[in-house]
Amino acid sequence: MAGKVDFLRHIVNYVLASKMDLVKQVADDVRKMVEKAENKYGFSAFGGDVRKLADYLRSHDFDELAKFLKDAGKLDVLEEILKLAREKYKEYTEVVEAIDARLKSISEAKLEVKEVEEAYKEITRVVGDRALVERIGNTINVNIKGVGTITVSYDPVEKSYNLDVEVSTSKKKIGLETIKALIEALLLLRG
Repeated sequence: MAGKVDFLRHIVNYVLASKMDLVKQVADDVRKMVEKAENKYGFSAFGGDVRKLADYLRSHDFDELAKFLKDAGKLDVLEEILKLAREKYKEYTEVVEAIDARLKSISEAKLEVKEVEEAYKEITRVVGDRALVERIGNTINVNIKGVGTITVSYDPVEKSYNLDVEVSTSKKKIGLETIKALIEALLLLRG
């Protein structure tokens, strides 16, 4: 009976324990977030109502869990948790509907993550060891030491990139070709 299956103890913990590549701190934080939500929404199979899981899945609290795992690059963990929950709670229509809605949004978020990952790889390939490239969520920062920074952020709604360039350099004794190339590159930003 699904009522005996507890979301935190039998689903979340099971999936987290099966993920050998998951950083312990990430797993611990996920447990804490779900435990806090369990207390708030009362969806524990032990003294609560499993159907209240639907309320959690539709909440801002679950948005925070999804964002946390997305930023950690572990949306697959959340997807696996939801798929297992869907299987275990299939007789609870409202829970299944909430799970399906979340799985759809995760699928869209995974496409977004893939887009940013591809941009990160391409930018890293282009700059090589000439700059420090760092990815945080949907933002890629390129720090060109002694020259400036470039911030690339992905807009999932517009499905396009935003670019912020901050140049803070002064060079002497450079050729006219270099100056013209730099001006041409900056003129491309005008759009």
